[in-house]
Amino acid sequence: MDLWEYPMRRIALLSIAMLAATPAMAQLRPAPAPTETRPVSLPPPSRPASDASGQAADNARLREQLEQSGPANAAARPKPAARPQTAAVPVYDQQGRRLNGMRPAGPGRVMDTRTGRYHDTVPSGDGVRIVR
Repeated sequence: MDLWEYPMRRIALLSIAMLAATPAMAQLRPAPAPTETRPVSLPPPSRPASDASGQAADNARLREQLEQSGPANAAARPKPAARPQTAAVPVYDQQGRRLNGMRPAGPGRVMDTRTGRYHDTVPSGDGVRIVR
């Protein structure tokens, strides 16, 4: 055996043993504290209740905004949308003839625009039929 061979074997065996023991050593370490994994963040401090001057300034600002948006802003508001027109449903008389000039006047009712009279109706096919 050569002199260099023996120490080299010893170093190789020691390095292999250390590499094998490293994962086992990592498992034996104690778990980190829960606060180590992330920084602790506290909410920002709230405004003290005794700060009446700051509250008064906020109220004054709001009052100014309301006064500025009063009458000038009322003209800029859009008008409410008109009720959508109901689709014209064909109206038929008792003999099945189509009648023109009838307007829906409510559920089950139509108005004859020529005479101004109201008639009761029932559903019939694709439209409504006048019942007398």
